[in-house]
Amino acid sequence: MALYLCSGVAAAGETLQLLSGEFLPETSMRLPDDDDPRWRPARLPDHWEQPGRVEEGSSGWYRFRVEAPARPGQPWGLYFLRGGINLAAYFNRSFVGDGGRFDEPMAFNANRPLLFTLPEKMLAADGHNLVHVYLRGYPHFVGMFPFEAGPLRELQPRHELRSLLQTQVGFGLMVLTLGSALFSFTLYLRNRDQTLYLWFALCAAGWSIFGANMSVRDLPLPGRYWLALVHSSIDWACALQLMFVHRFLGLRRPRVEGLMLALAAAGTLFNFLGGWWTLRYVGSVFNLISLLSLVYCVIFAFGRRKVSGRGDVTMLCAGLLLQLLFAGHDYGLTVTRSAEWYRHSIFMMHFVVPLFLTVLGWRILDRSLVARRDVEDANLQLETRVAAARRALEQAFERRCELERQQAMLEERERIHRDLHDDLGAKLLTLIHSGDSEATVELARAALADLREVVSLNPEDVVNLRGVLAEMEAEALQRALRAQCRLRWDYPQDCCHLEVPSGFAFHLARILREAVSNGLRHGAAAQIGVAFRLVHGEFEMRIADDGCGLEGSQPGVGMRGMCARAEALRGRIHWRRGEAGGTVVELLAPLPATDPDAAVNGSVLMS
Repeated sequence: MALYLCSGVAAAGETLQLLSGEFLPETSMRLPDDDDPRWRPARLPDHWEQPGRVEEGSSGWYRFRVEAPARPGQPWGLYFLRGGINLAAYFNRSFVGDGGRFDEPMAFNANRPLLFTLPEKMLAADGHNLVHVYLRGYPHFVGMFPFEAGPLRELQPRHELRSLLQTQVGFGLMVLTLGSALFSFTLYLRNRDQTLYLWFALCAAGWSIFGANMSVRDLPLPGRYWLALVHSSIDWACALQLMFVHRFLGLRRPRVEGLMLALAAAGTLFNFLGGWWTLRYVGSVFNLISLLSLVYCVIFAFGRRKVSGRGDVTMLCAGLLLQLLFAGHDYGLTVTRSAEWYRHSIFMMHFVVPLFLTVLGWRILDRSLVARRDVEDANLQLETRVAAARRALEQAFERRCELERQQAMLEERERIHRDLHDDLGAKLLTLIHSGDSEATVELARAALADLREVVSLNPEDVVNLRGVLAEMEAEALQRALRAQCRLRWDYPQDCCHLEVPSGFAFHLARILREAVSNGLRHGAAAQIGVAFRLVHGEFEMRIADDGCGLEGSQPGVGMRGMCARAEALRGRIHWRRGEAGGTVVELLAPLPATDPDAAVNGSVLMS
């Protein structure tokens, strides 16, 4: 809108606006004779649409009389707002300039302002000057529009401003639109499932062709095909924009979309296969219908805005509404016969559409980046979950392997137990019944008891600590009595309801048995004291005798076995000399946690 206001700078008072003159139908570019009787009055703007004008051809001469000071003291100029399609200017029958080549493809100045400089010496001394203008165009696409003559210092700034806004800026925005189309198409090639990028790219490409019509002078095609391409680009741009609006709002309407695409295809066929009249009028009808699709897009987008309330939908609605308003403005500027309106206005669609598409392109890119970030976050979460699941599976597999190993160990243990019970147990039982001495029988019975204890032990069972210690006391007392040794036994406090695994009790009993055996056999002790304590969750066992002590003795199999069992209990064991002589064995091991459901009745020492 600011550019529109800037372009409406009023003309200075010293310039002359030429609105009336004479016309001569002539195809030759040779300067005509001023006495030719075919000259006839003409009023600008002169659109060559009256009956009979098409038959006269698409080129001709205009003549205008200009009253100017004989010596203005400064150069003058001729300022044409548009060249429609191309023209050459003569002042007092001297050539002053043209808009480019007149052969095909002819220079396209339909929307470009032209300024020709008039040296001071070219003005007539009597102040009566003649301006001749040769105009060439295409059937139904040619016309002479009002122009101005006056001091160059007043005309040049206005020409530069209009040229900047309508040609140079238009070219830059056309390049910007084309760049947006290529970028969006690149996004589509990387994300084929996102057709939103494709429709945006095609829509932007269509509008970029329309924008080129405002800025390109030297055409790459003959004028007939260029105008057909421009008309068709409007139809396709509107149809593709409708497709894009549907995808932007997350909807599909196959019937409406198919109808618009069919209209665009039909318009293209008429434009390229029809004649000049078809291109001018039928093509304009198709353009008008296509532009009416903007009304549908605006209404549809506003309806979706009420439902979704999204900020980008509001932005889409505002852009479509501006596009619709300025499309009506430009259409009126194309068909107007008001010289003042065109004089103080410029075409606006080549501003609005590129800016609208640039903003939408930025929004699409932002949505793409947000979606990509969401996908990356989802992938990261999925990878985290997969890693956690993999760790859980690995742990489950390890537990299963451990269970399988334990099961294999249990099966092997059961087999060994059966073999020991069936073979060695039977032999010990025979020895008990056929022993020739009481000591042999007693030894065989002890060996059989140990065998049954080993065979029946399940390390995962839970037993009462108080009961285990009582069994250990009974066994130690029996052995001490046979050796004529006194036994002192101190139970720990608060152990009546304490449960321990049977494996813990088994190793504890074996350590105690070995310590008592060493005191009786190697130390020749007369007294053995056994004491237990519970200290901060740890179990302490202390065996002290009054025997000969550790002097001169070397660790044997028994002591190494006690160390191995202490390690199995995750405890510590050491030997030292007692204060009054003898040997003291101290064991300190943590009390293991137990499962109450695994508690069993019975002894870990006797079967």
